[in-house]
Amino acid sequence: MRNLTCPPGAETIGQNLGAFIDNLQGSETAPIMKKHGLVDIDPNTWYPANMILDAFNEMAKVTNTSANMTAIGMKVGQIVPFFGVENPTLEHALSVWNDIYQGLHRGGDVGKIRAEKVGDKHWKTYHSVIYPDDMSYGVLYGYGRRFLKTSFKVFYDPDVKARDHGGTGNETIIHITWE
Repeated sequence: MRNLTCPPGAETIGQNLGAFIDNLQGSETAPIMKKHGLVDIDPNTWYPANMILDAFNEMAKVTNTSANMTAIGMKVGQIVPFFGVENPTLEHALSVWNDIYQGLHRGGDVGKIRAEKVGDKHWKTYHSVIYPDDMSYGVLYGYGRRFLKTSFKVFYDPDVKARDHGGTGNETIIHITWE
């Protein structure tokens, strides 16, 4: 995983930070998050994004980095609210993903997410965010579990190496397909 950084002053709202502790890998992620002061999270409080990234950079030294980041992302994908939408769909979630991401941050450029519909059952997402690629992968997987009632597949673009897996580009591309 690359060394994660963000602009000074960038913040994130506590709304989804509980997922960084309460996830499938929580026994590994929670102690590190707590060590970095991310305890008793208030969903309405803004937290310095560098606190989270410092914790993630420490987690990268653990052998289960990919599993930990994916688990955090999956939990985020399962709990992120879609205010004003009674029955959101995967297409809706992907269409507003960047808007939600931007709304959860302030104080600096934290990158962006772009989603492109490739086919009736295939979307391609582009990530230049401050978080690990495996976390974005996990969010997309969490969206699939939440919104699709069929089998699906989430995968990194085979033609563009992900940033956290040695890629040198400015973004990582992740696909989701389903039956």
